[in-house]
Amino acid sequence: MKEDSDPSFSQELAGLAEWDRAFWLSRAFLEASRCLCESMSEGGFSSQYSSSRVILHLARQGVELFLKGAIAAVSGQGSAPKTHDLSRLFLDYRRLYPELRFSFKVPPRFSVSLNFDLFPDDQERFHSTLDQRHRYPSDRKGNTFATREVFDPIETLKELEELDRELKVLEWARIRPHLRGEPEIK
Repeated sequence: MKEDSDPSFSQELAGLAEWDRAFWLSRAFLEASRCLCESMSEGGFSSQYSSSRVILHLARQGVELFLKGAIAAVSGQGSAPKTHDLSRLFLDYRRLYPELRFSFKVPPRFSVSLNFDLFPDDQERFHSTLDQRHRYPSDRKGNTFATREVFDPIETLKELEELDRELKVLEWARIRPHLRGEPEIK
C-alpha cells in the first residue's frame, strides 16, 4: 500500500502507446473479474444478482479493451475505436487478424454475434445497450436490465480463466510477435 502523499502515477504506463495501455488495462480488468468471481465462489463476495453484474462488467470491459488494443495496434490510426459494441469490435478484429491463429472465443454471456447481419434490428437494439447492461439498473427510458438468469460463479470462473489464458497467449505469443514481424512463439 502506498504510504506517501504523492499521487499514484505510473510513468511506465504513461510511456506506452495507447494500444499497449489497452492491453495492460484489459489484463487488469480480467484479473479483477476473476478475483471477485473466485471470492464469490468461496463466500467472500456476496452471491447476489448485483454482484454478478460487477463480475460480468469487469470481464466484458477486459474483452473490450483487448479488442480495442489489438485493433489500434495494427489499424494505423494510433487510437482505439470509439465504440463499446463488442460485435463490431470483434468483426473489426477478425478483419484485421483474419488468420485462424488469432481467433478466440468470447464467452456466450457477452452475446458477441458473428451473425450480426441476420437480425439487424434486434441485434442493434441489444448491442446499443450491451455496455450498460452490467453497469446500470435500467436503460435511459427506465426499462430494467434485470433478467432471469443463473449465475454460477464456479462455471463463470472457469470461463474467465480460459478467456484470460487465451487472451494472454494471443497478446504475447501471437499479436506482439506479429507487430514486430517476428514468428509466432510456440
